[in-house]
Amino acid sequence: MHPDADVLDVDPVTGGRTGLSAYARRALRALNGAKVPYALVGAVALAVRGLPRMTRDLDVVVVIEDAYAALDALGAAGFHSIAPVVRGEDPEPMYVLKDRGGNEVDLLVAAGEPESTIVAEAPKATAFGVRAPVASLEHLVLMYLYSNQPRHLGDFARIVTETKVDLAAVERYLLDVHPEMLAALRERVGAARHPAPPPPRPKRRK
Repeated sequence: MHPDADVLDVDPVTGGRTGLSAYARRALRALNGAKVPYALVGAVALAVRGLPRMTRDLDVVVVIEDAYAALDALGAAGFHSIAPVVRGEDPEPMYVLKDRGGNEVDLLVAAGEPESTIVAEAPKATAFGVRAPVASLEHLVLMYLYSNQPRHLGDFARIVTETKVDLAAVERYLLDVHPEMLAALRERVGAARHPAPPPPRPKRRK
């Protein structure tokens, strides 16, 4: 893991440990032991790739066919969905799982792209002392491209401006899978690199 990634396990207000590292190891080892194909995404993946930011949960993505196997593996490790799991139906797009201590794993279930490619291609890295498939910077750019959440827009901008992400590889993927999104990628990259100037401040009140 990137040397600064331990910031993920420190509360920036209290300075105390959040316990993320201990329960993340338990979740990752459970998935590895069950041989469930998955990839780490979100803040932990950002930290592994050199862009740490605070988080209190672990984000994991699996493809739809492996959703119940992932739920079973995490359940055996003490994490259970806070909503009912209906086995006779298609899995939900996301499950929020918690253990008795309230520690959270967010299980994203992919029925399409780009997440299915991320699960298939994520390179191994060390996260909290455990070898795990971790989304690359290029994978994360693709995920954030399909999100308008302010946090994800900020993460996208950080990747583009603070790393050597291979945007040409991202473009090649989109050209093959979803060429209509090329313009959106270029627009968002441009906005990240050349943000609009802030509005002028009003004159001092008399």
